[in-house]
Amino acid sequence: MAFNNNTAAGSVVHCTNEFNTRLIVPNDIAITSSTTYQSILKLELGKFERAIFRIWLDVLSDADGDLKYKVTVPTNTVSYRARNLVSENPISGAVTEAITFDSNTSGSPEVTAVGADGDLYALITGTITCGNTAGALDLQAAQNTSNATATTIKFGTYLEYMKF
Repeated sequence: MAFNNNTAAGSVVHCTNEFNTRLIVPNDIAITSSTTYQSILKLELGKFERAIFRIWLDVLSDADGDLKYKVTVPTNTVSYRARNLVSENPISGAVTEAITFDSNTSGSPEVTAVGADGDLYALITGTITCGNTAGALDLQAAQNTSNATATTIKFGTYLEYMKF
């Protein structure tokens, strides 16, 4: 078991060096008729806590509603570094992926995925260092254009993490 010293918080954290995989979407989440973000998965973090995270977002997109998503972080976050990889929409044959990198204190900005009906995915990996405010690393999603036909966040979408 590793001992990680957080000099900013003046604490030592015991870590198993294994990712925690308890944050999994157990059933499909249908997002309909709304462009208002809803929380899909949240990782609660305390003051001065640090974590490595991986988010897998599996989506069945509707062409009329499409998808937008973002990752929000606690107030006073000291550091947020993330690699955001998103597939073409919809996936067709050999997959084309777009990659962006976020290096800030405000999380991953809104990403819109528009296209025809079909599957798409996003993989967000990174690290976060909280400041003196507790809060949550929060994956949020909504339809890009409000439509009665659902954009579906598929079961098995997950957020895994390791605090250190």
